[in-house]
Amino acid sequence: MIMEKRPILVQVAMEVECRKLLDKVVHVKEVMDSGYLFYEFEIDGYPVVLSLSKVGLIEAASSLSIAIRKYRPKVIINYGIAGATTNKLHVSDMVIGTSCMNINSYRTSFLEKGMGSCPEKWEFLTFLSGEEDRFVSYSSSLELVDLAIDNPPLTKYLCGRIGSGDVWNREIDRILFLNREYGVLCEDMECVSTYQIAEDRNIPVISFKMISDNILLGEEYNREVGIYLQEYIYLYVSKLIEKMCEDN
Repeated sequence: MIMEKRPILVQVAMEVECRKLLDKVVHVKEVMDSGYLFYEFEIDGYPVVLSLSKVGLIEAASSLSIAIRKYRPKVIINYGIAGATTNKLHVSDMVIGTSCMNINSYRTSFLEKGMGSCPEKWEFLTFLSGEEDRFVSYSSSLELVDLAIDNPPLTKYLCGRIGSGDVWNREIDRILFLNREYGVLCEDMECVSTYQIAEDRNIPVISFKMISDNILLGEEYNREVGIYLQEYIYLYVSKLIEKMCEDN
């Protein structure tokens, strides 16, 4: 599909995380491409594409690559649920992502046989082709973050770093380490792929995460809280469209 205007791309992993949003729009067109589902519609007369990426870094990267080729998006908005890594966030609170890091990309320290494992000594690194391996944190677009702060959600929220990887951490010391040493507020399983690809292609990106569980506070996993985030995403996209029209 070739659109007259470059669309806003909204990326989410699970159907439960987009059901409410799709109910708010009309004339939704479903498109299947290479095993991934895309929903095409308009908000306030502006084209929007919702990509249902499925769960995990590989799925997020694969579906986003297809979406970029197919739609040439102007902006990428990733959203969904995530587990908290701080006791300052409760279930149904929100994180406005200002940056994102890969919590699954690391080099372990050398230990002799029989010395076990020491996760707190693992060094977070991004392994780069033709460059020196180093720690990388990918940043959200400042304009997109400012727009979110100017139009805050009704729920409690914090702005900060999202940790992302194909892992569900349930070790309290590991969770506290990520928050203490790297400022991670929550963990998801998709958005670092989104950030890396967006940065490589110079596409503005932001991520919003609603807390679905907090093991530090004994708050159990509830993926249905994502319904409330979808209301905010609809309003945020409307405000973004309004701003883009004003700028033009």
